[in-house]
Amino acid sequence: MFVRAEKRVTPLAFDFGITNRIAVGVYVPLVRVNTRAGYQLDSLGKPGAPAAAKRLDSILTDTTYALEPVVGTSRRRHFFPGDVEVNAKYRVLELRNYALSGAVVVRLPTGHQDSPNNLFDLSTGDHQTDIELQVAQELTLFDRLWLNVLVRGARQQPGTRERRVGPQSVLLIPHAALATLNWDPGDYAAIDVAPMLRFSKAFAVGFTAGYWTQQRDRYTYRSPQDSIDVATRLGTPVSAAVLDAGTALRWTRLGVAMTYAGADVEGSFSVEQTVSGSGGRVPVATVFRIVMRTSRWPF
Repeated sequence: MFVRAEKRVTPLAFDFGITNRIAVGVYVPLVRVNTRAGYQLDSLGKPGAPAAAKRLDSILTDTTYALEPVVGTSRRRHFFPGDVEVNAKYRVLELRNYALSGAVVVRLPTGHQDSPNNLFDLSTGDHQTDIELQVAQELTLFDRLWLNVLVRGARQQPGTRERRVGPQSVLLIPHAALATLNWDPGDYAAIDVAPMLRFSKAFAVGFTAGYWTQQRDRYTYRSPQDSIDVATRLGTPVSAAVLDAGTALRWTRLGVAMTYAGADVEGSFSVEQTVSGSGGRVPVATVFRIVMRTSRWPF
């Protein structure tokens, strides 16, 4: 069996400058998810072991597990909105070679979570509210070396999540373990550094380094009756805290970037690769970013 999961985010962002230092904005991510899942094919393009493929699908879809069969994402489920953000920014300090700014970001629960009934489903958002603080600094040395640092920290608000109560090390958890749980996602902090060499006032090239750390999630039953219901269906009590394991994350990414800044048009391109991770399941992801921005006087 092979699985290839891909997520593309097209962000639409609008910022309105109230003054030269204060701006408010909204960020709307349009998310395309696509999972290519199937069985190994022979030279004729047919399943190499059709009997084994049929047997696995029958196991997944029987009444014990009630999972969806192994197929790719259908076209009608490719595009969804992500978690919309609203923000307010303040330019604290702006000198000839140094700038300091801060921002408050509120992330809204508009995306959808992955389905517990599909082994390879991808979420478009956490579907819960986050409050994030950002501090950005820019320092230019010798009119050539442009140093950018962004520090972020967020408090993730509690929400609910539908999950099958069982350890992450177990791939097939019975459908009887399915429950809607209280979910308190772990708070996170991140730092991104991007030293850039300016070849001109408008064009710069450099590398990026990012570090992310997130605390462990906390799961609990919404009521004692929910715990009793799961225990009755499974024949044994199961603590919702079993889902906490492996949810703390730490990862580091390295990459390269280039940027162009004109009078009223800006653009950038970067490629980042996850080079280390620990705590939970950290995907070995390659992240491509293309940013295009333009500024216009509203009146």
